[in-house]
Amino acid sequence: MRIRPADVTDAEAVFTVLDESHGARRPAFDRNYEQIIAAMTYDDTDFLVAEADGEVVGYALATRVLSLYANGPVSQLLELAVAPAHRGRDIGGQLVDAIVHRARQAGAVEVIVVARRTRGYFERRGFTEVSNCLTLPLT
Repeated sequence: MRIRPADVTDAEAVFTVLDESHGARRPAFDRNYEQIIAAMTYDDTDFLVAEADGEVVGYALATRVLSLYANGPVSQLLELAVAPAHRGRDIGGQLVDAIVHRARQAGAVEVIVVARRTRGYFERRGFTEVSNCLTLPLT
């Protein structure tokens, strides 16, 4: 297993993982993918892929923002997806560990995740519940 930063050549494979895991809309994906790749150059975005035998089988996307409340940078894991055929092999765990490692290297004081259906998974990895998350859809 190899964890590495995503690049523009991974678009098709990342789309496939996203679509198999959560369903995806191609036009929106195409509009956003290159913007996410570009955001990585500003050191506030971590977009990592997991490769098995040269095939992208998962990805993680996190952003960092400076927080007054947290007294420093906070990294938020926004997306974690593993292709269904590759689940149960700790690929997601390796991606989470890589995001946490990069957050530490960047000086983040905490990593947060909104775990809609996977709360237990993240609790087993050491995350603790500190608040509820509310959203306001704008579309």
